[in-house]
Amino acid sequence: MAKNQKPELGGMGTLREHPATKPSLLSLAAFRGWLLLTVAVSAVFAFQGFYSSLIGPISNVLPAACAGVAFVSALTNMRRYGFNLKVRFQAVWICFALGTGVWVLAETTWAIYYFILNVAVPYPSIADVFYIGGYLPMLAALILYYGTFASAMSRRRLAVAVPVIVGSIALSLGLVVPLELSMDYSMIHVMTDLIYPILDLTLLSAAILSSALFIGGRIRNYWFVLSGAIVLYVLGDEFFLYQVAVGSYYNGGLDDLLFLLGYLAFALAFYLHRREF
Repeated sequence: MAKNQKPELGGMGTLREHPATKPSLLSLAAFRGWLLLTVAVSAVFAFQGFYSSLIGPISNVLPAACAGVAFVSALTNMRRYGFNLKVRFQAVWICFALGTGVWVLAETTWAIYYFILNVAVPYPSIADVFYIGGYLPMLAALILYYGTFASAMSRRRLAVAVPVIVGSIALSLGLVVPLELSMDYSMIHVMTDLIYPILDLTLLSAAILSSALFIGGRIRNYWFVLSGAIVLYVLGDEFFLYQVAVGSYYNGGLDDLLFLLGYLAFALAFYLHRREF
């Protein structure tokens, strides 16, 4: 897509100039590569009992590396589409690159606590400043992208998306938030515990709306993978909050794996957008 070309949608959310097409061979190859990498990473966590002394270092190195892959993928798109914040479509990729870049800082800070300072990572910590900070540009990117095509959202699609959003909010409010609020924590701890679910649910809601809008369109593959990345990231975050609340968090747990798979899915989604649009 040219830097100054504005993408268009048809009446049902499909691209007017580019009807739904089969993924390119490169896109299929990228998906297969991502699938193999996902299986490999999952196997590392599944069989950690055979190298329990190594899973701590592994689970503190891989997140920064995987987040870095997502950042490079977003940065590549930013360089392709342009750097002008006044152009909405270009601002989208600036925000995606900024968001994943801040998450790289978050994961790197977490690793510094572990490898350099050699202390248990406090909660909240400096890393949480970066984790929370990364949500804001990611949300801005989703809102800007959705806003470009929002007029194409039909009532039927909206009627499907809204119950899913409401169900997600109810699930989080019913399972995670009450547990966090029941603990005797400091005010800063409680505030952090509340900020994460709010941001998670906002990010997830934006992804659900966008997926409903773009289903059937040329960039549906990108949006489905991007939404999957967001779901993985949100699940990892909510599970982390749950573990912290009950005192069961440990390095190499399911939440760490979900974060890794989320970052890799972000990288794949950005690549698919670059190849298919």
